[in-house]
Amino acid sequence: MAVLPDTVPYAYALPAAGNRARDTVVVSTGMLAALDSAERRALFAHERAHLTARHHRFLLAVRLAARANPFLRPLHTAVAYTAERWADEEAAAAVGSRRVVARAVGKAALVSPGAPAAGLAGFAAPGPVPRRVAALLGPAPSARVWPPVFTAAGLAAWAAAAGTTASALSSANAAVTLFFILRAATPL
Repeated sequence: MAVLPDTVPYAYALPAAGNRARDTVVVSTGMLAALDSAERRALFAHERAHLTARHHRFLLAVRLAARANPFLRPLHTAVAYTAERWADEEAAAAVGSRRVVARAVGKAALVSPGAPAAGLAGFAAPGPVPRRVAALLGPAPSARVWPPVFTAAGLAAWAAAAGTTASALSSANAAVTLFFILRAATPL
């Protein structure tokens, strides 16, 4: 953990850059001053969850995909929100209270630079922070399991998964075939 002497409140997870480097949670003294001790534990658990699950890799992959294909730009927003919710749930499990994590997320968003205007108008927009807080104040998500094969939902889910797999394999086969054809046809 690295505590920076800065009155501007911020916190982030900094993944290791080399073989000898270590993952680091960076937090400013301004952020620490804005949160109570339970909320600080939630903040650290949230940032450690990002590092443990390597969320930066998912975010980088989806950002590169969105740069390559503009139609994938909404995917970046969805993956970023999902990574935050994932870290929220991990933090809630670590500190033992979804309410404490919700309070920490809300306070951190309010004191961070670029925070919405105080008051009800700031929370009227269904942005990511109000959605995260609402999700944390609701019931915990249940573990998702695939439905049994011999039900209507199970048959549909497994058929869709099989069709998607066959389509992906067919596309990969076509790409490899095209590569070898172009390699053989073009002089190097």
